[in-house]
Amino acid sequence: MTEALRGWIFGIVGAAMVSAIALAVTPESKTKRVVAVVCGFAVLLALIKPVKSFDYGAFSRGLTRLRGDAEEFSAPLSEANENLTRRIIEEKYAAYILDKGSSLGMTDLSVAVTAEPGADGYWYPGAVSASTEADEQTRGALARYIESGLGVPPEKLSWIDGAPEGQGG
Repeated sequence: MTEALRGWIFGIVGAAMVSAIALAVTPESKTKRVVAVVCGFAVLLALIKPVKSFDYGAFSRGLTRLRGDAEEFSAPLSEANENLTRRIIEEKYAAYILDKGSSLGMTDLSVAVTAEPGADGYWYPGAVSASTEADEQTRGALARYIESGLGVPPEKLSWIDGAPEGQGG
């Protein structure tokens, strides 16, 4: 590639130098105008020569190979970004639930949220596991917050430490 570029530049420089010499040697007359036109065409041909001999098939194959390489290199980064986004969303939802639990007086609440991808490509809370020693009424109030605020149905909410599964009030 660099050799072809080097040859192209040398061709342009050579055509320009020959044209300059030819114009310098030619006396002022109609002949000089003809020589100027011929020299202009020579430089123009030197400029467009690579376009005429350009191998579009090889260029297309090279471009396809580069796209494949780019996808190969970006796939792990895309997956890592997706995992990081999911974890951030899970932590934000867990913080929301912990805040609501705190407002209900739950001091021993621990929460784990599992996010699931939606049809639109965004992550949404899919299931919640919560652990607390709070009474059934307080758990029910928190379950209503989780259902109304996050859209997690009662059957996707599980209570740990001996509480019944799917308890939602």
